[in-house]
Amino acid sequence: MPINKLKAVLAEFDKSNVAEMKYEDADFCVTLKRSTSSTESSRNDSNENWILSPLVGKYYGTKIKKGQRIAAGQVLCIIESMKIMNKICAPADLIVKNIKHQDGDLVELDSKLIEVEYV
Repeated sequence: MPINKLKAVLAEFDKSNVAEMKYEDADFCVTLKRSTSSTESSRNDSNENWILSPLVGKYYGTKIKKGQRIAAGQVLCIIESMKIMNKICAPADLIVKNIKHQDGDLVELDSKLIEVEYV
């Protein structure tokens, strides 16, 4: 396993607020998951009512809609970065209040993606 690739993937995961991330290429595959306490603390910051983009990329929504109740772990959207589709999952049970982007929009690191209310 190339250690430099693993270090780069770990660094991106540490900077993000996603609960789970999978990286796969021809050389290796790794899946990273956060503990519950880590995801709980990530929603207590100044953007507590927003799901933020964990990386720069192209936004793709799923079939979620305003007012929909979402279970913890359910995929909210996908951010494509470097031809890798990164699933952004709900850190807890929530209700979707607003979806800020449309399919194909470019998003920056920590861009507000989806406004939510935790239940």
